[in-house]
Amino acid sequence: MLQGIRDNSKGLVAKVIVGFIVLTFAMFGIDSLVGLTQGSNAPASVNGEDISEQDLYQATQLQRRSILAQMGANADPSSLDDNLLRGMVLESLIQEKALLVEADQNDMLVSNKMIDKIIASTPAFQVDGKFSALQFDSAIRNIGFTRLSYRESIRKQLVISQQRAGLSLSSYVLPSSLKQVVALERQARDIRYFSMPIETVRALTSVTDDEVKAEFEATKNSLNTEEEVIVKYVRLAKEDLISGVDISADKIDEQYQQIVASFEAKAQRQVSHILIEVTDEVNDAAALEKIIQIKARLAAGEDFASVAKETSNDFGSADSGGDLGVVDKGTFEAAFEDELFSLEQGVVSEPVKSESGYHLIKVVSITETAAPSLEDSKAQIIAELTESEAEQLYLEKLEKLTDLAFISGDLTDLAAELELEIKTSAAFSRAGATESELQSTKIVREAFSDELIKDELNSAPVELSRTSAIVLRVVEHLPVRSKTFEEVSALIELSLLTAKASKALTERAKLAVEEIKNSGDASVVAADFELKTQLNAARYSAEVPREVLRKAFALAHPEAGKVSVDTVTLADSSLAIVIVDKIIAADLSKISEQEMQAIAAALSERTGRATYDIFVSQVREAAEVERL
Repeated sequence: MLQGIRDNSKGLVAKVIVGFIVLTFAMFGIDSLVGLTQGSNAPASVNGEDISEQDLYQATQLQRRSILAQMGANADPSSLDDNLLRGMVLESLIQEKALLVEADQNDMLVSNKMIDKIIASTPAFQVDGKFSALQFDSAIRNIGFTRLSYRESIRKQLVISQQRAGLSLSSYVLPSSLKQVVALERQARDIRYFSMPIETVRALTSVTDDEVKAEFEATKNSLNTEEEVIVKYVRLAKEDLISGVDISADKIDEQYQQIVASFEAKAQRQVSHILIEVTDEVNDAAALEKIIQIKARLAAGEDFASVAKETSNDFGSADSGGDLGVVDKGTFEAAFEDELFSLEQGVVSEPVKSESGYHLIKVVSITETAAPSLEDSKAQIIAELTESEAEQLYLEKLEKLTDLAFISGDLTDLAAELELEIKTSAAFSRAGATESELQSTKIVREAFSDELIKDELNSAPVELSRTSAIVLRVVEHLPVRSKTFEEVSALIELSLLTAKASKALTERAKLAVEEIKNSGDASVVAADFELKTQLNAARYSAEVPREVLRKAFALAHPEAGKVSVDTVTLADSSLAIVIVDKIIAADLSKISEQEMQAIAAALSERTGRATYDIFVSQVREAAEVERL
């Protein structure tokens, strides 16, 4: 139960942080995993500039959370190697620091206006499509940033983006090179090919018992079983409890009354504000004095929107007269919201202090919304109450399951008391179980623990999600052992047959190639197979197997009166004989100028990426790196 609470808490925090990671990745890519604040400890320095311990810690945490988010709801944090992750992130920071030093030496700068534009256009910092300083502060605070440190992170990413763009966009493909590439890409070939299935040879191949035994003796030390376990288990799931939940009419009515009350209290407010920030240049007292002066101007009759445009430090809303749009509860800081939802329409508040500074708030309009009828709400109310009660019942049973798993000597009493079915798994190794409900690294780790194998205990509930948990018990442990001859003889025989057949097939194919080279005629050697012809085959033709096409376009031009021929192995281990009769040059006159430009752009982009990769590699190699 405690583990469940701990996991749920982590999930709530993770939602906020992972959301930020997605945001920064969307803007800047993987380079956004960069530390910001300078600390006294320096795990590494690059060209004399330190990467602080705080830099490394913050970047490692962001990378860790990003990986877990990609792994999904059943991600297991313990599966990540923290030392390996830390090392990888440090390498990334060293590379980035080297690039930033290089950029600084080349006087590459990013204006504050550009940073402001990026921040203001970020959806996570907006309310109703408009930038909100309060939302911005709240979002970055949740992931450990200050305004200055976040702006510094944006600056770094933009500088690196400039480097990348400068090299990538300057790449150019010469007209002669473009024509050469297009001529090769659009070249076609007349080809013939036939497949020699390995089964045709394998059927004529035999292996003696002595050969099988000899192979077994030679390889038996490597022919071992995997360690396996068989477990009995019970599964507690919220979904299985829903059918037993009964919602009374009184509860439905009570919930409906709460809905009605919430609609009455939730009238939407369109809000404007004026913000005077508290900064290093403007202290708290100065900001308060300024907001009081602005309040006096408004009291004297000046227009709120005009004054907001002139004085507000919230650059996201100032140009629109301080308009924050329609606001719901839970959007801003408590002090701001308390004042906002206590104001009458058209009234300007007294100065309100927030983490950003001082505000004057005005409710422009209030829109009442009628509550839905009971008839329209009933189905949703029942569904929500059923879900809620099932979740509560699940948590209660999970707590009981935890206690019973600890004190019970087996699963029998536990299953009976909680009305759970005891199931038995098939034997499984550390690669995982075949049963879908057991397919988790958490299950594998628990099943192969000493507590379950040596001490023969029940596991604690393994929470696979927020709504399901499994308690398991090892009923049979199958340690690693050498496989017997009887267990592997059939596989050894098949392996030897395949090896012999492959060798025989290769020899037969070599003879076929020589025959075709000498005569140019494939009809005789292909008599027992299906000879196929593909005229004017393009490099990426869908009608011809990929392996055959790759070989056909790798073969040299056939000499006059002859053919080019070779073998290629297909996916099913068969061999194909590939014959190129003719090469057809591309007619560049039939390719439009627009298409040529598109190809040139694609080649330039590819060249640009390669150029930038080389640049990064050179900068990294030239950097003077010192590590602790």
